Amino acid sequence: MSKPEWLARIDTVLFDLDGTLTLPVLDFPAMRAALGIPDGESITHALMRRADAERDAGFAYIRQCELEAARNTRASPGAVEFVNWLHGRGTPTGIITRNFREAVDITLKILGLRFEVVITRDCAPPKPAPDPIHEALRRLGRDAATTLMVGDYHDDMQAGKAAGTFTCLVNHDPGPPRFEADLHVRH
Repeated sequence: MSKPEWLARIDTVLFDLDGTLTLPVLDFPAMRAALGIPDGESITHALMRRADAERDAGFAYIRQCELEAARNTRASPGAVEFVNWLHGRGTPTGIITRNFREAVDITLKILGLRFEVVITRDCAPPKPAPDPIHEALRRLGRDAATTLMVGDYHDDMQAGKAAGTFTCLVNHDPGPPRFEADLHVRH
């Protein structure tokens, strides 16, 4: 397969975390069931619509799930090597995640990775909104037109497209890509 011509213009790479740089650990169906959130609905968005006490209890439960997942994290094949390769080239990188910062820090420490910017759900409205990508690019002083957003879910692709970046879908499963993106990779 030939490399798309636009790939040579990429000078910034933003990554989703869970299921992109790490192997999927969070059990989203179990989390949804425990919180009474239907399949396919964003947990974050559903919790934000709830009354304060119920929302706070829901996010406390999610934080515990994220901490447990962070402590059990494993890198996706090739992820650490790719990020280190980007750093070796001087390419700015960032994390765009719905996780909270403590879980992200644990994950990155275990993986031995660093990023110039980390945007969590506490920094900006969550994906699929383009806001976290805009915030990362603002902090990095970079342009969306030369940025690649890498993720494993349609919210990552939607956020990237809405922000004006190119998109890369990490499609761990064999078979056709699950979501539309400019580029598809297995790992």
